[in-house]
This record gives sequence, structure tokens and C-alpha cells, in this order.
Amino acid sequence: MKSFFRTIPIEEATGKVKELYDNDLRIHGRVRDVTQMLSLRPDVFAAWRSMNGALQSTMDPRHYELATIAVAISLRCSA
Repeated sequence: MKSFFRTIPIEEATGKVKELYDNDLRIHGRVRDVTQMLSLRPDVFAAWRSMNGALQSTMDPRHYELATIAVAISLRCSA
């Protein structure tokens, strides 16, 4: 991942961050950008994942995707 932010490289991960990376590798076959992006703050990542899960559990998948796209557009996300 190329980022403007400092992250913990996969090969240097230890402890909780290594657990998060290993979980991504097991489930997704790669370390997701969001996981690596929040690698310096695994507590924030856990809170974000909890909030995101709560939102997804109460929304139709199509509405969730539309909301995600709308937010990305409004933030002018280039990813």
C-alpha cells in the first residue's frame, strides 16, 4: 500500500497488529488498506470495525454500498 501516512509494514507487525494482519490474510488473502492504514492505532481500528459492523447489520446491502459511494464522492476519494 502506498500511503501518505506512516503505517506498520506487514513484515514488521507484532502483537495486536500482527493478529489484525493475519486475520486479513486469512479472510481476504491480503492485508486490506484500511487495516494497514490504522495499524498505528489498533484500538481505533477495533472501534471503526465495530461501528461499521453495526451499520451494516441494520442496512440493506445495496443501501450500504450506495452510502459508501456517496461518502467517497463527497470526500473526493481517489481510491
